[in-house]
Amino acid sequence: MRDYHDLTDEGRRRRLAGVAREALASYDLAVVAMRGLTDATNGVFRLDTADGGRYAIRVGLGPPAGHTADEMRSEAAFLDTLRGEPGIIVPGVVRSRSGDVVVEASAPNVPHVRACMVFTWLEGSLLADRLDEVAVDGLGEVMARLHRAAVQFDPPPGFFAPRFDTVYPYELPFIVFLDAGDDLLPPHRRALYAEALGHVEGALGDLAEGEPMRVLHGDLHPWNAKVHHGRISVFDFEDIVWGWPVQDIATTLYYLWPADDFDARWAEFRIGYERIAPWPDTGGEVATFIMARTLLLANDVISQPEWFAEAPAVYERGEYRIRDMLGRLGGTG
Repeated sequence: MRDYHDLTDEGRRRRLAGVAREALASYDLAVVAMRGLTDATNGVFRLDTADGGRYAIRVGLGPPAGHTADEMRSEAAFLDTLRGEPGIIVPGVVRSRSGDVVVEASAPNVPHVRACMVFTWLEGSLLADRLDEVAVDGLGEVMARLHRAAVQFDPPPGFFAPRFDTVYPYELPFIVFLDAGDDLLPPHRRALYAEALGHVEGALGDLAEGEPMRVLHGDLHPWNAKVHHGRISVFDFEDIVWGWPVQDIATTLYYLWPADDFDARWAEFRIGYERIAPWPDTGGEVATFIMARTLLLANDVISQPEWFAEAPAVYERGEYRIRDMLGRLGGTG
């Protein structure tokens, strides 16, 4: 039988479905249909139940990059707080028969025990499928609401989220992208990445001297949001981090680039955000942290075997992003 990491996306999805079925045995859900949605990092499946209900189950990524059960419980605690906030629509977390929000399960020929969570279903279409001016503005408003709610969040005992005060905040072996070979980082690109790193490290130092950190979504892009009857909902909070709002904003804008109308999208997002909260960028921090996202992904793709094949394209796209952002900062560009 083929090694899990050598499988196609569909092959991995089929095996992860076995993990999902094993986990679902711990829930009081009469599942009549299960359909795979994605396996880019986790395996996510839509569930239909006999009583007409609809849910989603997420099968976590295994170690070393996967989130632990305790980290997922922290995610659930943050979601529980957000569900009571006006203007914020997020999924609910379904508890197992034992009362836990996380179930650990395994299946033959899938490496590692996987931590799984079940969520209530969010109706609507992916925001990425209808990304017009109104949608981008609305996404900015929702992010500002999340940031405002996070100020009031009182973490329960045992709560954990990584601190986004370094370029790479996750507890993995720190794979420094600048150590990549010349195939990924030829000399001209290596110099650009190093220049970007200097900007990011300086900006992180400045932020640390300012306002306190708060919990951020950490990965709010148009594929992690839906729109239904004009209202935007947000999901996939597994990458929550302690950080500063400008980092969250930059992550979203990272995924709105490239586009011929990128500057217009940036402006639309800002209009929506400022409807709720002040814009936190006072001197190029957004451009700097768009580069930070680029550097983070440069590490990610050489840290997991199933992502190795994507590395050349990621590093090439990263060069264009860094050139664009450095140009905005008056750098090499």
